[in-house]
Amino acid sequence: MTDRASKRPADMAEPDDELNLADLLTQIAARKWLVAGLAVFGALAGGIVGQLGPNEYRAEAVVQIEERSSGTPLPEELIGNLLSPGQGRRSSFDTEIHVIRSRLVLGPVVKRFHADTRAIPVRAPVIGDLLARRGLPGVNALLSDAYQRPGESLALDSLTVSDALLGTALTLRVTGPESFEVTGPRIARIEGRVGELVETATEARLQVADIRAPVGREYTLLKEPLRNSVARLRNNLEVSERQSSGVVDFSFTSEDPDFSVRVVNAVVDSYREQNLQRRSAEIDQSITFIENKLPDIHRDLEEATAALSAYREQQDNLELSLGTQELLDQLVQIQNRLEELEFQEQQLAQRLTPNHPDYQKLLAERARLESRLAQMRADLKDVPAAEQELARFQEPVVSARELERQLTARAEQLRVLKASTVGNIRVLEPAEVARLVGPDRIMPLLIGFALGLFGAIGLILFLNFLRRGIEDAREVEETGLAVLGSINKVPALAGLKPGRPEYALARSDPENIAIEALRGLRTGLRFTLAARNARTVMITSCAPSDGKSFVALNLAMVNAQLGTRVLLIDADMRRGKLGRNFGITRHDNGLAQVLVGECDIAAAVHHDTETGLDFLGTGGLPPNPAELLETSAFSDLLSVLSERYDLVIVDAPPVLAVSDAAIIGQKTDIVLMVIRHLVTARPELQSALKSLENVGITPAGAIINQYDMKKSRYGQHGYHYGAYSYKYKSGT
Repeated sequence: MTDRASKRPADMAEPDDELNLADLLTQIAARKWLVAGLAVFGALAGGIVGQLGPNEYRAEAVVQIEERSSGTPLPEELIGNLLSPGQGRRSSFDTEIHVIRSRLVLGPVVKRFHADTRAIPVRAPVIGDLLARRGLPGVNALLSDAYQRPGESLALDSLTVSDALLGTALTLRVTGPESFEVTGPRIARIEGRVGELVETATEARLQVADIRAPVGREYTLLKEPLRNSVARLRNNLEVSERQSSGVVDFSFTSEDPDFSVRVVNAVVDSYREQNLQRRSAEIDQSITFIENKLPDIHRDLEEATAALSAYREQQDNLELSLGTQELLDQLVQIQNRLEELEFQEQQLAQRLTPNHPDYQKLLAERARLESRLAQMRADLKDVPAAEQELARFQEPVVSARELERQLTARAEQLRVLKASTVGNIRVLEPAEVARLVGPDRIMPLLIGFALGLFGAIGLILFLNFLRRGIEDAREVEETGLAVLGSINKVPALAGLKPGRPEYALARSDPENIAIEALRGLRTGLRFTLAARNARTVMITSCAPSDGKSFVALNLAMVNAQLGTRVLLIDADMRRGKLGRNFGITRHDNGLAQVLVGECDIAAAVHHDTETGLDFLGTGGLPPNPAELLETSAFSDLLSVLSERYDLVIVDAPPVLAVSDAAIIGQKTDIVLMVIRHLVTARPELQSALKSLENVGITPAGAIINQYDMKKSRYGQHGYHYGAYSYKYKSGT
């Protein structure tokens, strides 16, 4: 077997750094119940988390917002053609969203539904929403009476508090079918009944409309500042435009479906009303400007008319020539045009900055007319002095009369425009019902399942990565060492020291699966011994506690049970304790005494009548065990024993602990290494093999001890020899 292992092709070993999908799947399959359990647990946890949140209902309304100029759409005869179509600054939809979500629009909604007054039921931590939505009989009895249960409610008619208590929570506790008590900071305990107004001296006043809750339930009463209530509504309000079409979706989400419907419709109404008021306010500002200017113009007209009449009486009704009259008419027209420009400037100043091109165009037009007016006044000085004086008195009369006529007409036009004003907001689909939109109770379950599944897989792969012990025969064979068999772990022997009756498993429990594995190892060992004409076998391990003594003891017993002459030698003269299984102590003669010549072999060998096994213990502790083993006396002893026995099994100390194993191995025919499953590390095995190789020893094979399918990364799919999960009983 050793030769075959030593000639194993190098390409049969799998590279350590190659990702082997089949290997990963095998590791996962070995822990399929752990994976399934954690996946189910994750799904249950996710399902519970998904049930914790309250139901959410969303109501939606569809509105069309027509694009319009941000200014008042006045007739062209009033504002001229300075603002041609498309040149006016228009409100973007983003601006409208800010307007809709502002306190200007949401404030009236809060006041309309008294959303700043709240009666919040006290709910259990974590599961409060679930408990309020559906009954949990097993849990209800364990929770406080203060927590809300399904179907319970309290309707608050009104609540008024002082500024000091604004935003402060008050506690209402139900004390009877229609009675309650209220407590809170800065107020004494007060009692009341449904429908009655309850008040303190100055701090609070409230009225409860209805109570549908048993005695002991508690509610938190809160009067919020308007800004807080508006912010709460704003957080649940969504406004979005459909691809720049002007069609806008309004939606509001809350725990109450009726409240969601009413609020979203109220927001649309408030926005439409504010829109109309804004348009009307622009027209009102223009009318006010005209009405404030008309009295001054009328007074100026009366004064100018009186001055003109007085001058004509002095000049015997002097009249203007045709040229002077024409010049005067042009001068009046320019003055009226300047008055129109002043009105237009008032309009533009409401929505444009002085740097806007349209505003600059108006200023340029006014400057041109003022220059023209100055030129015409200069031309007027060329006419006769009498006509100049008459024109000077007649000019303000004509100008004031024409300006009064124009402003009066403008005011009437604006009043007609205001009466016919319609908003640019049109409701296409008002909200009628609210639909259940959340929370998503399936997704947490799926997420929990996925987290549990992949978490379990990750945990398995991580733990297997941290595990440095040899996993199966494949890892052993990659070192060039053949595996002769695997011995199942015996849980009952965990932590058991040699000397206890259970340690000799072949004698105490011969039907154990581990003994069956040793029987299989016995068969293979017989062929190996016959092929090599060998009779002496050394059994060792890399380190202590790998189970070499257990293997040596029980392997010797199962061979002796066939009637074969078998001798077991405990050659661990430092810590050997196999003698306890035969009632032998270190005070009895043993190997040490035989090697120093204090007794002969016959006096040191003990015969076990139950199994037919002969045993040679360590004897007293020698001061120099390595030197004793290295003498020719030990070699001669093995030669004599190999002639007397068909099989001599030597239990040697661990290779890496002391040099005894290397000495014994040179004097025996075959060396077997015991490897503890999942404990003996591959570098540790390689180091032990190197130590033996340095003295010319090549082990014939290895035995994997305490093979544990449950802890193996591959489970029952692992690559091993001689480890079974089948157990039988004699007579069945």
